[in-house]
Amino acid sequence: MDKKYTDFMDEISSDELYEGLLAYGFFSEKLPPVFTAIPFFDYCKTASGSFKAGWNEYITFRAMRNINIPRLMGIPNPFKYQRVCAELRDNWNKIRAHFHAQTDGQSYRVSRIHIRKEYDKKRIFDMNYKNWRVDGNPESDLLMHDKGTSRFLVQADISTCFPSIYTHSIPWALAGKEKAKQTINKDIWYNSIDRACSDMRNGETHGLLIGPHASNLLSEIILTVVDKKLYDKGYRYSRNIDDYDCYVNSRDEAQRFLRDLEGTLREFDLPLNHKKTKVVELPIGMERNWKHQLSDLPKVGKSGMIEYPQVNMFIDTALMLAMETGNFAIINYAVKKLKSLKLSTNGKKLAAKRFMHMAALHPYLLHLMEEHVFMPYGVDVASIKALSDTICRDAVKLNDYESLCYSIYFAVRFDFALEGFEDDYIGAQEYVIESRDCLLLIMTWIYFMNRNHWNRNATQVKPLNRVAQELKQADMDRYWLFCYEALTWGSLPGQWRPMKKAGISFIRKEIADGATTRNTK
Repeated sequence: MDKKYTDFMDEISSDELYEGLLAYGFFSEKLPPVFTAIPFFDYCKTASGSFKAGWNEYITFRAMRNINIPRLMGIPNPFKYQRVCAELRDNWNKIRAHFHAQTDGQSYRVSRIHIRKEYDKKRIFDMNYKNWRVDGNPESDLLMHDKGTSRFLVQADISTCFPSIYTHSIPWALAGKEKAKQTINKDIWYNSIDRACSDMRNGETHGLLIGPHASNLLSEIILTVVDKKLYDKGYRYSRNIDDYDCYVNSRDEAQRFLRDLEGTLREFDLPLNHKKTKVVELPIGMERNWKHQLSDLPKVGKSGMIEYPQVNMFIDTALMLAMETGNFAIINYAVKKLKSLKLSTNGKKLAAKRFMHMAALHPYLLHLMEEHVFMPYGVDVASIKALSDTICRDAVKLNDYESLCYSIYFAVRFDFALEGFEDDYIGAQEYVIESRDCLLLIMTWIYFMNRNHWNRNATQVKPLNRVAQELKQADMDRYWLFCYEALTWGSLPGQWRPMKKAGISFIRKEIADGATTRNTK
């Protein structure tokens, strides 16, 4: 049997939880990797007691999903997120007891994606973490069981899961709905978690931010209760965050599961996504699973490496499956799988060219390029620049701020001038300023700071500094990251000022240091 759910929870101490969520789980992986909360975590060791209470807005940004639909994500006010992480740390023993009560009776682990301690890492959440030695695979056991053979697979998910979570439902899950409602105004630990979550969203009680890792833990507090209710009714299923795969003997049982799932979710004010509900007959459905079709590809050639034709066939097959199913997560899988294999020189060149072309067409692939394409295949800077210039031109035409941010990041990371920002830097700045997009503003500021040896008084930087000053007055909450980094400590209000005076930055030190080193050689 694979490890129990609570085995993973019990391996994490309260301090490790706090550090993992705050230092390593503050910024979403969908962002260009220029930001860090580690210095802020260190600052909180002595300053967190002085953070002011109250409501705050947060930064929003759009990230393209692999179904070519954008998802609205968030970067919270750091002081409010620290309080959420501190509440989870201070009550971690009680939360772990809750997880024991909800999951200890499971013969297999229903929830497959959750926080966990990883070897030699302080980060405790990864959407794509897989280790068959500890995770196992319950699928085969769910197909064959003591009540017979599963003939159908029910696929369902929660509609807009995190934005739909009612913060009051966290106490409902932890204490029971009746008790939680009776004690809603009392100073009790589960109410403190509730308040910290709503304070982070400007007092709103509906929704958790998508992006910060604390949201994944908070959702598990609720969804493990749903799991127990369904598991105790005898259903054989697994859950990946908010996606359910249930194995049943008949269509009638499939409909019963959907009714019970919808009813149990409704107890926590969560809606079932009927549009994405499917009942698939087995084993045909299993054979059509795209991972099964790609599992034996690409083939290794006589040289002991994967040659050009095999790479081409593998990418063609992945692309065909993605187009047939409308699920471009298949391309993500293909990119990551090829990186882990031994490709010939020509195979590497082909993979790099094809994946870079796909990234220009499908922006959700951009966050994979550096780690899974540029670095392993040794892509030259000229090719990265050509891709970035293309992305920049297309992004401006489409007002695609996410892609534009990545083209800027690649220019900073690989130290080249971005065509659209050099030909007419005044026009580019005007476009960025008019966008009023926080991430695009901060990425553009970083770009021009990088080009000017991190001199904030440079001609190309001053207009952005003036905009930061204006936004500080008008809407600091929703532009805090840009305003905080662009302004000097004396220009910042309240609790931002002592933090900036202490030298705390949310930009990775190697970004500034690397640029300074390159520009002074």
